[in-house]
Amino acid sequence: MGGVLAMEFITAADNTDNILIWRESDVAFANDYLLSLATSFGLTDAEIELPPRNLVKKLGAAVACRECAAAMVGSDTTVMRDGSRGEDIYLQKYNLYRSTVKDLENRLDYRDFAVDGTTESGKGGVGTIRLSRA
Repeated sequence: MGGVLAMEFITAADNTDNILIWRESDVAFANDYLLSLATSFGLTDAEIELPPRNLVKKLGAAVACRECAAAMVGSDTTVMRDGSRGEDIYLQKYNLYRSTVKDLENRLDYRDFAVDGTTESGKGGVGTIRLSRA
């Protein structure tokens, strides 16, 4: 890994789903996803609040659940073999968490990731552009 430390927004202990069991890769993906989102808002590592706010933690858990469920689709042995996977619990979980991720992302802005006192300038398209007429 070259000595680069990943930011830990969530851990396996944050899983509250009673069916899905996160793999290390689900947690790592969710943490990388959240870091990518935070940096897309223009935040530096020093400006990112850890431990994260509840909304960020919820998003991370939903991302990990979505990834875990996606990996498990088709493995539900309780589904009848009639060619329909509509009753597959993992497919249902995937659809639920896909929707949850979209909903949570739509509510986020840089302030959800940032430590208190972080300046707005240049964060997530927020800033001042000085215009003048010639």
